[in-house]
Amino acid sequence: MSKTKNYSKKDILSDCLIMADVGEMSREELEQFADRMRIDRNSFLLDKEELETELYFCYRNNKVEEMVNE
Repeated sequence: MSKTKNYSKKDILSDCLIMADVGEMSREELEQFADRMRIDRNSFLLDKEELETELYFCYRNNKVEEMVNE
């Protein structure tokens, strides 16, 4: 079995909700589906981390502004 995985940008970066009947999938389709799930999960975690960082700096800037205005 080949370990080479070639997916198009459309396959990997779609914004669509993924629903699938994995019981009907071939081994290759299952591997591609699992890869897509990992990419989506990691993308979600990165987005969450970016939002938390942005929120931190926003909160910090507000606190600094309050201190300066006192």
